[in-house]
Amino acid sequence: MNKFISRLLVAALPLSFAACSDDDGPDHEIETVTVSNGAFIVNSGNLRNNIPGSLTFIDYATGQASQDVFKAANGRVLGDTPQNAVVYGSKMYIAVYQSNLIEVVDRVSLKSLKTIPFDASEGQEPRFVLAHEGKVYASMYNGYVQRIDTLSLSIDGAVKVGPNPEEMCVAGDYLYVANSDGMNYQNGYVDGCTVSKIALGSFSEEKKINVGINPTKMASDGNNVYVITMGDYSAANPATLRQIVNDNTVNAIAPATLMGAGAGKLYFINAPYGASSIDYKVLDTATGTISAFPVSGVDSPAAIAVDPVVGDVFVTSYNMVGGYASYSTPGYVEQYKADGSLVKHYDTGVGPCYVNFNIAEVAK
Repeated sequence: MNKFISRLLVAALPLSFAACSDDDGPDHEIETVTVSNGAFIVNSGNLRNNIPGSLTFIDYATGQASQDVFKAANGRVLGDTPQNAVVYGSKMYIAVYQSNLIEVVDRVSLKSLKTIPFDASEGQEPRFVLAHEGKVYASMYNGYVQRIDTLSLSIDGAVKVGPNPEEMCVAGDYLYVANSDGMNYQNGYVDGCTVSKIALGSFSEEKKINVGINPTKMASDGNNVYVITMGDYSAANPATLRQIVNDNTVNAIAPATLMGAGAGKLYFINAPYGASSIDYKVLDTATGTISAFPVSGVDSPAAIAVDPVVGDVFVTSYNMVGGYASYSTPGYVEQYKADGSLVKHYDTGVGPCYVNFNIAEVAK
């Protein structure tokens, strides 16, 4: 048996044991605890150089990274330009953008359970997926959000949003979607200045909130909603972290190009293209206090994420080749404690663009 799959199966044993109880009565309820046993790194690959996307798995117990684990489990490549993934229940959902599909796999074995393709009538080119209360939501780059039922694994709803939607987040009873207009760069992303506010109950857009040019990244701590507007990559319109206070108030916080939320903190990085230095900071979402996040030595950051259970922070990066970030050679990820101390360095596949955590409920 593949060593990586063996480790995941061992980690899943407590969860399997908890599910075997024959007694469903209130006197025999099994207490559970949320655990995280590792991190999945989504590697986008490089379509121009015919490098398919892949998954890297970091095992917390062994401190080892296993490469190309989807291919090891299924005997085929993941696809072209995967963008992100989310673990929900017993499954993981992977948005494979340029293959125009969502790959649904077993969280433990990584065996494919279903490949969900899309056509123009349903929305095309999934960019981002998130899960909430029995549904998975996918932003589709041609201007829609699709809703997938996690039991039937079928599409059960769609809503039209703005052009080229990117990341999403949930706060309260609403789904927030960043409308980037990212393909309209020649016209200054003129239609990409909004975040769609979608009521989860009716699955309909209630409002488009004006936030600034080219919004792409989104995050929430469950109450507060944050968005990064990338601007037009000029000094006049730099990338900026903003907070959506309400439908009519959006406050600028600080320059930023990447962010990740978890454990009551919002970690953000300002690494604009061509910058001579990289700035790392952390925002306490309860108090609004911003402090330095003392990280150094990362070459060219591609993503940042926080394990919501463990509290560790992961920063992915491209390697440098000839003084420039390389988009066709393997990258790496650094794992840090919340105080910025380095835990470990791991190699990844080509284009490590997203970090997702292997979280489950297990018996105490």
